[in-house]
Amino acid sequence: MFDRIKQSDGFTLIELLMALIILGILAQMAMTFALDLRKRAFDATALADGKNLMTVAGNSFLGLDDIDYNHTPADGSQVGVLDTSGAPREPVFTLSPGVKAVIFGDSPGIPGGGLVTARVYHINGTNDATGSGKREFWFMIDEMTSFISAPSL
Repeated sequence: MFDRIKQSDGFTLIELLMALIILGILAQMAMTFALDLRKRAFDATALADGKNLMTVAGNSFLGLDDIDYNHTPADGSQVGVLDTSGAPREPVFTLSPGVKAVIFGDSPGIPGGGLVTARVYHINGTNDATGSGKREFWFMIDEMTSFISAPSL
């Protein structure tokens, strides 16, 4: 009876443990890679929102719209809900879920007077040593000098 057990061609316990260890290491590497991709996708969302915001601001300059773009993360996701005199208006831009922005500037409705700067980030984006703790993207559009600044990933 013991001769049959000794002659079996199965795996030893050490071989099985080594296979499980290798699978565990591969699973950990895949999980780390997937989480990094997810954070970078959130960063791309914030970057796209910033670029779209600059497009909206540029269009408001051309249309001579009166918009107060000043915005903090506590203001929610709607941007441009007031004009420069403080009267309510329809929002000109809505940030994607999870995207936060600190925006300064306005489009006063006079030619050459528009200036908007924005710092945009996603709450689930890549960690960074900034004020928000996340990777931030800085944007600027100045109507007087025709200067537009937009980062890329």
